[in-house]
Amino acid sequence: MISAPRPVHHVVLIGLMGTGKSTVGRVLAKELDRDFVDTDAAIERDTQKDIAHIFAEEGEEFFRLQESIKLTELLSEDHPLVISTGGGILESEKCRTLLAEKKSEGLLVVWLQASVDTMLERTARSQNRPLLAQASGKGAREDVLKSLMTRRNPWYKAAADMEISTDTMSIQRIVRTVMSTINHSAS
Repeated sequence: MISAPRPVHHVVLIGLMGTGKSTVGRVLAKELDRDFVDTDAAIERDTQKDIAHIFAEEGEEFFRLQESIKLTELLSEDHPLVISTGGGILESEKCRTLLAEKKSEGLLVVWLQASVDTMLERTARSQNRPLLAQASGKGAREDVLKSLMTRRNPWYKAAADMEISTDTMSIQRIVRTVMSTINHSAS
């Protein structure tokens, strides 16, 4: 007997910096009439420090711990959410395991992807990207992004229920694509 797909409870957006997670998440949440939570913004609010200061003062390990605490908290919420995660959230094995476990409860994980050129363009003016901030010299930011892709893409692929390239697709079309999957799982 084939079981019917579970209705989608939470939607979690994963992917590298500059792929559009926060932008897509806000629009998707509005369309779904759900609350939107950006894990980085929530951590900044909770710690009263921006991400760059957390990395500088407490270190990356402390920040990754905060991510796993925040993700655990958010995925325990009864009311459905759209959650945009930081690009490195899957650095934590605990977060990878948590996403896998929550799928049986109706979690939809969407991997947003973009080319290195697109990510460079979208992150060019951001001052709150510690892993890019330490990159100096010609091509250093590109090298950092390529290295992060090599390291993280297998985790994103393993966690994702769907993959969407945001290079040339409009925000509305990305949202419609996710909505179609959500509506299909509810029927």
